[in-house]
Amino acid sequence: MAMQKAVQVANEFHCDVHVLHVQTPLTILPFLYEGFFATNVYESHARTAAGKLQQLREIYGKKLNDGLLMTISQELGDWQTMLKKTIISEHTDLVLIPKHPKRFFGALIQKININKLIQQTKCPVLTVTRRFNIHHMQNIVVPVGDTLPIRKLTMATYLARQSNGYVHLMGSSGKSKREEKQSSWCVTRAYQLLRDYTQVNIHCSIGADNNRMDGMLAVARNVKADLIVVNSGKETQPAGWLNRLLGKYVYKESNIPVLTVAGTNN
Repeated sequence: MAMQKAVQVANEFHCDVHVLHVQTPLTILPFLYEGFFATNVYESHARTAAGKLQQLREIYGKKLNDGLLMTISQELGDWQTMLKKTIISEHTDLVLIPKHPKRFFGALIQKININKLIQQTKCPVLTVTRRFNIHHMQNIVVPVGDTLPIRKLTMATYLARQSNGYVHLMGSSGKSKREEKQSSWCVTRAYQLLRDYTQVNIHCSIGADNNRMDGMLAVARNVKADLIVVNSGKETQPAGWLNRLLGKYVYKESNIPVLTVAGTNN
């Protein structure tokens, strides 16, 4: 599924594709990865992975438009470190991570701290589901907090323009008059920027629950969103120490594809 979506995105934006596989050592039995036995185990796994990667390249490399390349690599280590290394070395513009609800504990999305990855690399991360279709971006939800989200607006506008879709600006009424005034100003300013400098369709809403993850997802479901665009950091996670302890993030909880980008300064 992830390969299908990657090829679709690559063909749309004329990009090359790099496929990464990471062989993660067994942390509960680290001694197995020391010495001759470890070498045999790793080499066996590496050969199996290499064969599967080659099959993926043979199948999906042919689906890329003329002139686009598909490269593959496999690393030994942890996903977080190796993904960061690959993003930097390959000058990556976008990372695609599949969301597998049926494999909750073994899914790749559970092995990566997306917020930390974006903080270190500034590379956007897109969590894709089967419903993701780069050619059908009819409704894109963009939460607007107490700052003007320039990067989010830029990406959402570009994607919506491809499909003549809507950008839904979602503001919050805030917990105080000051917060409400600041949020209202940011939503208004964001609307003015899109109205004056783009030709996309715009819809605005401000609600008391919009600053919470549940409120964001409710709005997205209500407008039948094809994509949610969020900033890394607090916007991706609901409030409360328990949610932080459980590792709840919007890109893990949402059945709608989520594009997470690095935030901008005030």
